Amino acid sequence: MLLTESQQWDWIYNLYQLGQSDAFEEDTNKIFEKLLRHIVEGFRADTGSLVLYEGEDSSCLTIVAALGLPEECVGSAIPNGNGVIAWVLANQQALLIKGDINKDSRFLRYPPKTKTRIPVASMCWPLQIGQRLIGALSVNSFNDECSYTGADLDHGQKLVNPITLVIDNIRLHGDQRKRIQQLANANQRYANANQQLIEAHKRLNESEKRLNDILNSLDSVVWSMEPVTMKLLYLNKAATEVSGRPVEDFLNDPQLWLNIIDPIDRKQVEASLADLKTNSIQKVIYRIHRPDGGLRWLFHRMCAVCDDAGSPVRIDGITVDITQHKNAEDLLKQRNQELQTALDTIQEVQQQLVQSEKMSSIGQLAAGVAHEINNPIGYINSNLTSLKTYVEDLLALVEKYEKTEGECADGEQLRQIQDFKQQIDLVFLKTDVLDLLVESHEGASRVKKIVQDLKDFSHAGGADEWQWTNLHDCLDSTLNIVNNEIKYKARVVKVYGDIPRAWCLPHQLNQVFMNLLVNAAHAIEKEGTITIRTGSENGTLWVEVSDTGQGILPEHANKIFDPFFTTKPVGKGTGLGLSVSYSIVKKHQGEIKVDSRIGEGTTFRVVLPKKEQPVDL
Repeated sequence: MLLTESQQWDWIYNLYQLGQSDAFEEDTNKIFEKLLRHIVEGFRADTGSLVLYEGEDSSCLTIVAALGLPEECVGSAIPNGNGVIAWVLANQQALLIKGDINKDSRFLRYPPKTKTRIPVASMCWPLQIGQRLIGALSVNSFNDECSYTGADLDHGQKLVNPITLVIDNIRLHGDQRKRIQQLANANQRYANANQQLIEAHKRLNESEKRLNDILNSLDSVVWSMEPVTMKLLYLNKAATEVSGRPVEDFLNDPQLWLNIIDPIDRKQVEASLADLKTNSIQKVIYRIHRPDGGLRWLFHRMCAVCDDAGSPVRIDGITVDITQHKNAEDLLKQRNQELQTALDTIQEVQQQLVQSEKMSSIGQLAAGVAHEINNPIGYINSNLTSLKTYVEDLLALVEKYEKTEGECADGEQLRQIQDFKQQIDLVFLKTDVLDLLVESHEGASRVKKIVQDLKDFSHAGGADEWQWTNLHDCLDSTLNIVNNEIKYKARVVKVYGDIPRAWCLPHQLNQVFMNLLVNAAHAIEKEGTITIRTGSENGTLWVEVSDTGQGILPEHANKIFDPFFTTKPVGKGTGLGLSVSYSIVKKHQGEIKVDSRIGEGTTFRVVLPKKEQPVDL
């Protein structure tokens, strides 16, 4: 030791003082730093380091104090098997080194350190208590006059033992202080947790009170009971209002609730309770009898609460008084029945109105149809009259032939016959009689066609059913019917496109087309044009009826499809034509559009969905 004997005793005493409990008030790292500084000064060294095993398994070799090393080295770990300290710990042997260790055979396997100041002499001791290594201590001297010897190493070994005890004592006190702090922290946590439990218990009591207040304020009965005994665990005050009996009666008699159920409904409720074993939620509606003789309808919803094994441990439920709802439901059913009856009546009236509109339309056309029939009938009668005369003449000629048949060689009689033939113009008669017959046949056919179209339009004897129909045929047939309404005021232009057959009610569509054509004719004051166009686009078929009339006023545009709305003079129309047409088109899942300009005319477009006609096999 490089100290005098008195200095050594002072040094040892100071070392002892560092290991006393008063010093443990400081941070452990600061104590280790003071201890290392005391050791370095005692050995007249310039630098030194103290490394200890730390960590949960004491396997991490850590620099806990250092003099002459950068501050960031303190707290860093030393890799296992690296350097002098690792050698000392591995061999559990003190080590004296002089000069550069890079040439020492014991450390050739370690990479040489560059740009490191090399001490003149160094001493390193393992810190060991019994067989337990706790770390290592090293001191370094850079003074040529203070070169350590083997005696210094041996003498230092004697001092390392108390140093080891002091270090271990410091660590024990540090660990004890940490545990005390941990216990204090845990105690504080327990105290905080206990306070939180107290506050939670208080909040729980307050919450339970609030919950009871809320449940008791409800009109519905809230309850909970045991599944086997049906003993009530909870029942709010609404049970008294609903049943007319005190809550205590139900708590004292678990069977009371079942006993007040109407006998007709009791089996249903008991079956619902039994079904809770397979279906944890049950809903049932039943009736109960009150002490005052009243009958209440109740809606009962209950849920089985099961344990981990799936066995029910509790049944919770809510019961709602739905007496007013049932009464309202019965009244609603009665009102619905009345409404249904009224609806049937309205539908019947509507059908009558539709038929009335159809008959009104047909009535308006009757004069025109009669005129159309009278014309061909007129020349048929005239032709038949002429035909009668011709036939009489022919019969007279035949009679003369009969009289002169036996005397046909008489030249005078032949001459008379020839004169008569010239008189009656027999050649012309033969030709004209055929022409008259052709015209008569044509007129009769025309009458037949008009009557048939009128019959089809009015649906007399026809089947009003869905069928595949050529819309062009419908338009032509309707035009034939309304021709008298149109021909004196408008020229009809047909611009038919290439459209497939439509799946429709043809007789009803005829009525739509008739209404549009008649309205178009009425919209033209003197002379104009009605254009009928057809086409298909975007999966639809459409039919347009355009006129060059006066157009629709803007304030009437939103009312034209309303029932009974009309701008025609009284007696001219019913106001149902466009309304009925709108309903018919809607029935066909289509729509009817209108585009009108004052002074230019109006265009109605009927749009129908296009459907694929099945192929006949």
